[in-house]
Amino acid sequence: MPQGGPRIFYGHPTTRHQADASLSLCYGPISSGYSISRIGLWKRDQTIMTDEPIAYIGGAQARFVEAVLAFRRWADHYPVGQRSGEWECDYGEWPAITTTFAAFLDSGVPQHWSAPIVELLLYILARDNEVEVLKRELMAKPAHLLALARLAPHSPERDARWQLADALGSDEFAADEVEPLLEQFFHDADEYVSRRALLALARRRSKRSETLALRAWSTEHEYQRMAALDALSAVNSPLLPSYLDLAQRDGRQYLVNFANSLRAKPASEGSE
Repeated sequence: MPQGGPRIFYGHPTTRHQADASLSLCYGPISSGYSISRIGLWKRDQTIMTDEPIAYIGGAQARFVEAVLAFRRWADHYPVGQRSGEWECDYGEWPAITTTFAAFLDSGVPQHWSAPIVELLLYILARDNEVEVLKRELMAKPAHLLALARLAPHSPERDARWQLADALGSDEFAADEVEPLLEQFFHDADEYVSRRALLALARRRSKRSETLALRAWSTEHEYQRMAALDALSAVNSPLLPSYLDLAQRDGRQYLVNFANSLRAKPASEGSE
């Protein structure tokens, strides 16, 4: 997960050009004849998705498990000292992982997931922390997303936890379904997970956002303070002007620059 510069907050590409560049790192060159679909890469006008019967569940699970274990065997031999940035994208079989991941989600309901399967789902989601294709697969199946998120807070996979927190920021969910869970993610010991949970709550215009933004500010962590300003802006809090002044007094570069960008933003943009 990148840190610093213009990607401090969100950690991932925001433009189509940047996203395509990142996708090509993990999935190889993407020609104009191909699109990203819910099961990976498929050639336009040659969809390979099928609706298979419920008896397919066992096969879908077996193929998913094998795809994840194949990645894990590869990762076990990847030098620890070289694991920085987008090292997972060196793996050559990401399309197979996406295909089997989506097929497994399609094959059954979360109530049938065993503990080892949940562990594998969180493990491979965490490895896809740059391109976030697997996160989008989960977002296409809200019940599966919510079920996995409820099982994730105590997982050691922090790159799964923050992706799930971010995904719960969708307004597709009712407040009572996701906001207590997002507050739990906000209290995560990992700063980045906490930050993404606060930003997700702010995107939902949650009533919890202002109170949690003030808690984030009180940590004195620069990025937490930036997230606090972002949240106060998103919910049009009357406290924002005073906290923008406090950011100027804080004096740290990224925080001051971010406060200045919020001051320059037209009032109408804060409520979009």
